[in-house]
Amino acid sequence: MKIVIRSAALALATGMFSTVAHASEDGNWYVAASGTLSLLENSHTMIVNLPIPGGFVETDNDMNTGGGAQVAIGRRIGNARVEVEGGYADNKSKHYTAIVPPTGDIASEGGHKAWRAMANTYYDFGSGDFRPYVGGGIGYANIKARFFAARAPFPNETPILIINDHKDEFAYQAMAGAAYQLSSRVALTAQYRWMSAGKVHFRDLSGFEHIREHKGSNIDIGIRFGF
Repeated sequence: MKIVIRSAALALATGMFSTVAHASEDGNWYVAASGTLSLLENSHTMIVNLPIPGGFVETDNDMNTGGGAQVAIGRRIGNARVEVEGGYADNKSKHYTAIVPPTGDIASEGGHKAWRAMANTYYDFGSGDFRPYVGGGIGYANIKARFFAARAPFPNETPILIINDHKDEFAYQAMAGAAYQLSSRVALTAQYRWMSAGKVHFRDLSGFEHIREHKGSNIDIGIRFGF
């Protein structure tokens, strides 16, 4: 699955750039970098096939605001842009709430680390110094979950390492932002970005499946250099 996702993302990106290179002689290449404020949503989790009454545990995992960064290389064709982006985000776990069985809030440590490779397209509005834009992208994300806490049915037990696993998943994102041109080749950028890897199927250290959601908002502030 990992090889298929990586190959598909690479093929898409290569195809996009090949098409651009043949379709336009006046496109401008650029590189971009930005820092990220990651506002990952609470991770709803289902732990299934457990040897307990009902056979499952349902929780909400409260994630702290995290940080990250991203870099990209792209090409402009008129008001359109295509790019390949690589990024990273790290969100720590604050606590989790056991819904089934109804145990309440339990302190936790760990969190989610996500590396992604995306092929993005954008459309820029206007041609002045201030240029709003919208965009979207698809690709793959490697999500690592580490979870250290007491188990839901036993909130007073000594916390243990429950999950230490990572998975590759299809990911998509949508962006809206603006660039301010400091010069013909340098622009400051700010954007809102929604990113989702959907439901990620982790295995805990006992072999049970944890189906965790990974999605949320991001604020990216950066700079873009044309060449």
